[in-house]
Amino acid sequence: MLVPLFANANRWLIALPPIWMVGAAAAATLVAAIVAYGLLRLVAPRIAAEARVSLGDGFLGPLAWLLLAYSAAAFAFTPLVPLDQVTRSLTRLWSTNDFERTIVVEPGTKLQEIPLSLRPQELADLRMESDAPLLVRTQQPVEGYAIVKEAEVSLAAGTPWSWTKTEGATNPFVGQRAKLEATNDGTAPARLSIGWRLAAENPQAGVLPWTFVTLAGVVAAYSLFRLGAPRLAAIASATTKEAIGQPVFTVAIVAGIALLLAFIVIPYNTFGEDVKMLKDSGLTLIKVLALLVVVWTASISVADEIEGRTALTVLSKPLARWQFVLGKFAGLVLVATLVFLILGGVLLATTSLKVVYDAREASKTDPLWRDCAEEMITVVPGLVLSLLETILMAAVSLAVSTRLGMVPNLIICFTVYALGHLVPLIVQSSVGKFAIVRFFGKLIATLLPVLDHFTIEAAVVGGTPVPWVYLGWAALYAALYSTLALLVALILFQDRDLA
Repeated sequence: MLVPLFANANRWLIALPPIWMVGAAAAATLVAAIVAYGLLRLVAPRIAAEARVSLGDGFLGPLAWLLLAYSAAAFAFTPLVPLDQVTRSLTRLWSTNDFERTIVVEPGTKLQEIPLSLRPQELADLRMESDAPLLVRTQQPVEGYAIVKEAEVSLAAGTPWSWTKTEGATNPFVGQRAKLEATNDGTAPARLSIGWRLAAENPQAGVLPWTFVTLAGVVAAYSLFRLGAPRLAAIASATTKEAIGQPVFTVAIVAGIALLLAFIVIPYNTFGEDVKMLKDSGLTLIKVLALLVVVWTASISVADEIEGRTALTVLSKPLARWQFVLGKFAGLVLVATLVFLILGGVLLATTSLKVVYDAREASKTDPLWRDCAEEMITVVPGLVLSLLETILMAAVSLAVSTRLGMVPNLIICFTVYALGHLVPLIVQSSVGKFAIVRFFGKLIATLLPVLDHFTIEAAVVGGTPVPWVYLGWAALYAALYSTLALLVALILFQDRDLA
């Protein structure tokens, strides 16, 4: 299998730019963190010392190693990546894109050249207007091509002409240079106004800055959490360390990486839709593994500490019970985030590679690297919603752990998970039934979380854009239900006899 898999290895290079951009964003995050640490040493040495100590905790330390791994991958792939295309698109994304120019075409002029400072591949729209009749040629023959249609535009006085880039539209220019040729057969000068708007040739290059913003935001949020709530951060750090030290964490990470890599070569027999199946299978796999790690950690760090009287020792210090519960929840959130950062990065890479592999297996034309990046981008909303669902279930698991042990916690949480995805079906099935059936249907819909809000794999794998508004409402719902579950956990833990 390995020989045909790595045959025509150059084809696999197409999938590297999107992976490189994620690694480059990780490297930029490390550089930004180092610069921030250097500034803190000059301005606030005590905070800088705290930041250095935080590298040994259960979250920031593993995150730093993860960023180093991503950065090393980016460094290794740099010679194989078309940096000119990526940097050019990034520059265009953050620069002024609207331009205007006005020239005068004298009477009797034939094919006056009007060079334009633009790359035809970046042209989004072109506008022209003249105050006198004018003939403008927008497409010139290119040396080396046998036949090139020369497009001519006849401008009437005061009548604007425009071209907008759409799918399948023919670009007004050919080659790497853009110029117009104007002919004025009239007896008076013609004033020609030209306007154009440019867009990034590969807007998918935005993966790099957005990934940087996300990673830097995670680091900044955790740093503020450590500084603003040191007691909660201490409990969260201990919980994260305990989770990472458990064999289930290592097994979940290793098994997740192995399966995600195997998904690249597994045939789904979907007639060219294997990429969608990989995204669907990958999102489900990551969510299930993260739930397993979170529920297991909740049982170990709460139920076992209560049974072993470790919690009594912790609470004998100046620490309130509500701080203990919230700290444990913060630790579970950090564990889930770490799992998603690791396995989510692997899923993005395998999605990019699968696009190339699928084209090879189906004997299709080689895709472009922006096609691989486009498929990667569609995975991100699914990862965000799966993380929100995991955090919600972490709050439920924490509430159960304050009273019950590991086995009941696992059973209850995965029952809630299964029924939570069936809530809409349960409510719909109870319509028109007996009163007792309708009562239980409404009761289940009221008590259980509607996890179907976080399951939009059909839209993700189908390439349907997921609105930011939907992600915002889903985050709000997860926050409200998690808050309710934490209140229940506080009530149950407040009068729990720890002795």
